[in-house]
Amino acid sequence: MSWKYSDKEYIKIFRKMLNWEWYTDVNTTKLFLHCLLKANWKDGSWHGYKYKRGQFITSLPTLSRETGLTVRQVRTALNHLKATGEVTDWHDTKIRIITVNFYDPYQGSDRPKGSQATGKRQASDRQATADIRSIRSKEDKEDKEIDLRSELTQQELEEGGWGFD
Repeated sequence: MSWKYSDKEYIKIFRKMLNWEWYTDVNTTKLFLHCLLKANWKDGSWHGYKYKRGQFITSLPTLSRETGLTVRQVRTALNHLKATGEVTDWHDTKIRIITVNFYDPYQGSDRPKGSQATGKRQASDRQATADIRSIRSKEDKEDKEIDLRSELTQQELEEGGWGFD
């Protein structure tokens, strides 16, 4: 199925994306932009499957066809996006629903008329943001501890090895 979009439909892309950890990974960046473009701006349903604002229904072969990536490249890029919390997905044997986490912060309130995010969804997004920040904070702390251990090991090596004289 081919969708026709008007010149009045748009998404926001923040310049801070240039600092995003996956920005230099072409396949992951391409897939994430595709997800932003495909995400629905309002709740709906398709063939009995319900989706919410910020979600869209697809499959790996469809994403492959739409992006020009192989199914394997799509799967790898999707795993990158899931690992760092940009998207989540659910699938069964027929479809895959991809959720762009933090869709509202990305797209703000400049959405087409008739679209209203519920307080529950916004609260859920805020909680997910807090959870991911907490996870990233813990990861940053662990990285710093590893760096510190590396520096100490290097210092010990420079001072004559592992303490054996």
